[in-house]
Amino acid sequence: MTTKTQTTASGAGTGAKWGLAGAVAAAIAASVCCVGPLLLMLLGISGAWIGNLTAFEPYRPIFIAAAAGFLGFAFYKAYSAPKAEACEPGSPCANPSSRRFNRVILWIVTILTFGLLLFPYAVPYVFAETSEVQSETKQVTLDVRNMTCPSCLIPVKMSLKKLDGVKDVKVTMNPPQAVVTYDPTKATTADLTKATTNAGYPSKVKSEDIKK
Repeated sequence: MTTKTQTTASGAGTGAKWGLAGAVAAAIAASVCCVGPLLLMLLGISGAWIGNLTAFEPYRPIFIAAAAGFLGFAFYKAYSAPKAEACEPGSPCANPSSRRFNRVILWIVTILTFGLLLFPYAVPYVFAETSEVQSETKQVTLDVRNMTCPSCLIPVKMSLKKLDGVKDVKVTMNPPQAVVTYDPTKATTADLTKATTNAGYPSKVKSEDIKK
């Protein structure tokens, strides 16, 4: 009898852990299309293949729903009242400190999971930059592909800002384009399109103007 009741209590704890693991995995999958290119760029990894990560975008709502479902399951397992016979002395659920610790971990992971899900929308504000004063430069507008969420704007902007001669970059999703102000003696439009392509966001020149 003791073995059976301890197994029941242990199973509840294991269920909560699996719920947390599933929630984290789903949150990562939901964010990889937007956060992935940015993280790879910060790590110094580039290549046109990075654009394949945006293929996860259509499935983002499904992954978000899965993360919420796993979290709900974990909370149910952590907060549901255990059966009286499952809490015999020595069993996990008979220890209030153990239950409190598991619930604290549950809340910490929940906050981190929601943070990961919301991160793509917060990135543009985190990486906001002020514009520089320009003189005798050119301005080119690039049509940019694969931008599917707000955080996609940042890798595009960073890839262009890293080029020598680029003075200012403004990236928008609607329309999906980048307006780049640059010094034509230090950079070319080919350099600009290559930079965004290597970040996973292929682009082409839409228009170009002289800017005084």
